[in-house]
Amino acid sequence: MVIAILGGRCCGKSDLARAICDKVHATVYVGRAYLEFAKDETEAKARFLCMLEDAQLTDDYLIYLVTEPELVELLPPHCLRVLCKAPKKTVKARFAEKLAEPLTPAVSAMLDRQYTAFDGCGHEMILDPTGGDPALLAVEVLEEAALLLKTIRLK
Repeated sequence: MVIAILGGRCCGKSDLARAICDKVHATVYVGRAYLEFAKDETEAKARFLCMLEDAQLTDDYLIYLVTEPELVELLPPHCLRVLCKAPKKTVKARFAEKLAEPLTPAVSAMLDRQYTAFDGCGHEMILDPTGGDPALLAVEVLEEAALLLKTIRLK
């Protein structure tokens, strides 16, 4: 089963993925990790897409952290899409913490522009891993993934 976790910077994607991996064994890919599949980007994308398509109907878990909206096109049709959406204030605080310094006005403006980047992307769930217990959210995601897989297999 492919679980796609979509979202911008510092919204809790990695926290959710770690919590899922604490519950089940899963292989995790992040962003443009497909570039490791071949020297040519087009071939790398094609190989990665084939791997995702092969994994989508299996009992094995593959988690793909989608870090840019244009990467959504790589997702197979029958994967679980989880949109991570934290409050903008939280995103900025987490980003500043990663930088270990206050945000400059330019960086703050960049985060403002990127905040809604995934809003138009289709998803089955929307979660805020920064505002709750990621372990509980992981259970919710895994239950939804199992239900989706069962539904797909019945068709």
